[in-house]
Parts: sequence; structure tokens; C-alpha cells
Amino acid sequence: MLLLAQFLNFLGYFVGGAVFIFQAKRRKLATEGMGLILLAALIGGLVGAKLTEWIFGAGAPLFNSPAAFFDPFVGGRSILGGVVVGWLCVEIAKKRLGITRKTGDMFAFALPAGEAVGRLGCFVGGCCYGVGTAMPWAVYQHAEWRHPTQLYSSFAALITLWVVYFFRNRAPEGALFPIYLMMFGGSRLIIEFFRESEVVFAGMSVAQLVCAEIVISSAILLVFRLRTAKRKEVLEIGRS
Repeated sequence: MLLLAQFLNFLGYFVGGAVFIFQAKRRKLATEGMGLILLAALIGGLVGAKLTEWIFGAGAPLFNSPAAFFDPFVGGRSILGGVVVGWLCVEIAKKRLGITRKTGDMFAFALPAGEAVGRLGCFVGGCCYGVGTAMPWAVYQHAEWRHPTQLYSSFAALITLWVVYFFRNRAPEGALFPIYLMMFGGSRLIIEFFRESEVVFAGMSVAQLVCAEIVISSAILLVFRLRTAKRKEVLEIGRS
């Protein structure tokens, strides 16, 4: 089961990368530079996901064995940390390569596609499990019937992917990524209520507080992107 879980987790990264490449080709941006951007995102995402879980999550005891950090079969991965660190690595890589074109819209497709598959690995492996419940769809994990929160997350990722797809021709360039972030943060904030987690403030966990900040900041970014696109449209009309 552990090997299957690891296979599904890494398959999620593969699917996300394939979707990114497909979107890059669709936009005629399939260049060597975009390949390096994807590589930066994958490496940053992998390191950030495991590092975050290693420090703050169930993998914290791994401090007793630092070498275990480099073992792909030990410890978990936090998608929150993966998204944040992956994004930082992409921005650094873009600056070093001199790429000014927005790449977030391609990741808006790639990230939920990858998560939809990767969360199945979480389900098989038994990590990211939910709280106890008597609901008819409960699954037996860790000696108790629980909410299948891994499947909730997978389904939420599919809904997010559909929303991004719906707005692909309706939103200006650069707007799809904040839409993705709002969907991701909002769904994770809700699902977290059904997961085993430690409450730290106002009845919410650290992950929920981070997700709330993601939703608010991405909503502000979306408004900014929409207003910028509207101003450009008005200027273009005035010039014509």
C-alpha cells in the first residue's frame, strides 16, 4: 500500500507537469525557459511540501533523523508549503531568466489537476485523514471510521479545475491563478474542519488561518488584475 500511495503521489506531480506543458503549448510558450520554470516549480514544490510537513506537521519527529528528510518514503508532504515555496521558486527563476510573461494561468490548470490525483495517494496511504464520523460514506482508517477528507480534497480539486476551465476565455491574462488560489484556499479551509488538526486561534488550525489569508490576498490580487485589464482595454479603445 505504501508503494501505491507513493506512486499516486508522484503521479500527481507528473500529471500536473503534463498539464502545464499542454497549456504552454496551447499558448505557444513551450520554450526552454518555460521548461526551466516548470522544473523550478516541481523542485520547489517537492522541497516546500516536505519541509513544511517536516517542521510543522506529522513529520516533525523527523528532526531526530535529518537524513530521513531526503527519503521519499518517510514522512508526509504539505500541499500548502508546496504551493508557497513552489511559487517563490518560480518567481526567482523568472527573474533570473528575464521572463516577464505571466505563468500563473498555466499553473492554475496544473496544480488542481495534480492535486486531484495526488490526494488519492493520501487516501491509500492513510495520511491527511479526517475526524471520526458515523456518516454512511465514512472510511475505516487509524482504528476508527472517519471522514474521507483525502477524497474531499480530490473532489474539490476537480471542481477547482472545472472553474478555472470555465473562466479560461472569460478572464484576462493573469486572472486565472488568483481564481485558483481562492478556490484552493476556500475549499481547504472548509475541509480542514473535518480533518484531525490542532486548533490554535478562533477555532481554526494553522492551515485554516493560512488559507483564510490566501483567500483574502488572492481576492485582492484578482480585483487588481481585473482593473488593470479594464484600464488597458479602455486605453486600446481610445487609441483606435
